[in-house]
Amino acid sequence: MSYKERFLHLRLETRKLRQDCAMYFRAWESQKKKAERLKKENDDLKKRNKDLTEENKELKKKLNHEKDVKEEYQGMLFKTNQKERDKDQSRKRGGQVGHKGVARKKPQRIDQEKEVHLNHCPHCQNELSETNSFYERIVEDIILSLNTVITKYHIQRQWCAHCQKEVHAVPQDTIDNSPFGINTLIWILIQKYHLRLPLNQIAASLKIQYGLAISEGAIQNLLRQAKIRFGPKYEELIREIRKNKLKHADETGWSIDGQSVWCWMFSSPESILYTIEETRGKGVPQEILGEKPKGVLVRDDFGSYKHLDMPQQSCWAHLIRTAREKTKKENCSGEMIKLHETLRKMYAELAKIIQKDLSQNERKKFYQIYQKEIQKIIAKKYTFEDAQAVQTRISNQNTNLITALLYPGTPLTNNEAERNIRKMVVTRKISGGSRSNDGAAIHAVNMSIVQTIIKQKESLVDELKKMLIPATCQFSLEKGE
Repeated sequence: MSYKERFLHLRLETRKLRQDCAMYFRAWESQKKKAERLKKENDDLKKRNKDLTEENKELKKKLNHEKDVKEEYQGMLFKTNQKERDKDQSRKRGGQVGHKGVARKKPQRIDQEKEVHLNHCPHCQNELSETNSFYERIVEDIILSLNTVITKYHIQRQWCAHCQKEVHAVPQDTIDNSPFGINTLIWILIQKYHLRLPLNQIAASLKIQYGLAISEGAIQNLLRQAKIRFGPKYEELIREIRKNKLKHADETGWSIDGQSVWCWMFSSPESILYTIEETRGKGVPQEILGEKPKGVLVRDDFGSYKHLDMPQQSCWAHLIRTAREKTKKENCSGEMIKLHETLRKMYAELAKIIQKDLSQNERKKFYQIYQKEIQKIIAKKYTFEDAQAVQTRISNQNTNLITALLYPGTPLTNNEAERNIRKMVVTRKISGGSRSNDGAAIHAVNMSIVQTIIKQKESLVDELKKMLIPATCQFSLEKGE
């Protein structure tokens, strides 16, 4: 190969190498840009994954909180006896060996007596003769298909020379501008607020038992009349609760024409008062208990009560139930189990102490001891969320958990309020709430009066009659009186 040919060959090879080099460079640039794009996408995905992980963590936390709230409210409505559930399931139902029997007491009144004998033997039909040997059997029964008593009053129109106007008597056991008497109203009040029957069932029962036809609207009008007459007594209940040394409070949901509102319950050892309000705020207990409330308030850990300037005892039942429910979860920590046991032990000790007859100095010493125990729990560094949640609850209540040590007769739980508010919960489940604000006010007032009479163990019929018959009846005389 000549020099010239070799030169041309090398020139062609060089051109090809340059072309290949340029092609590879372009490919490298393309791959570089692709790698940068993929790197950026990878970084974005990592950031998105991190955000989703945090969001998932927050959602799990929120879900667990919602479950806790649901279980807490379920526990308020449907409490189970943990001790009984934990006992051997093979335990026989009913009274156990050694249980003292309870027999029905004999009636104090006998309305009629009858002698009963056979003419023939029930087995062989042999004729029998009467004897002087008897045994007694007392039977209480009711009279079915009673008829209503319809009274036509001839009421005199009379003239008062002093007032210069016409007056007339008010027949006893009647209701203003109503065709129904006091006894009908009392019967309706008992069915509605003690037995918690809905209006349609009350109307049906009156028709079946007494042959009295009455509409649901007429029943509601009668209940409105009762609410008006109960007004002074309702105000008296507020004053009694305010001055009492011990008070309980609780609240539950209610409904007015499908809108969510709140039913509040305040009670003392003598009285029960309900009020249905649009808010669950602190203004309601402040209005009911007064500007400067007296006595001790036993309540749950709801925040609306903490602003009241008065000694308060927080409910241990709510606290221990919350702790117990957390110990039942699959991911329960060892810290939570130990904290639950600590709370159970402390409650058992406190329950024994408050039963003792102690001087005020002894009470203060016990108070200081358990104040330190509570502060230890609050100051402890818990690492698991379940224990931290219960610790926060204890921190919020703080010494309100041991107020009962300073005030004799104060219970450690708000079970009294739970029992009283449950009457409204059952009513809500049956009726669904109220249809109007007027209906809610009627229900709150009438329920307060009836349940207070029951709490005081008085005769419902007698006490209701005293409140419902107006004072003007003393001036109404019937012919012959």
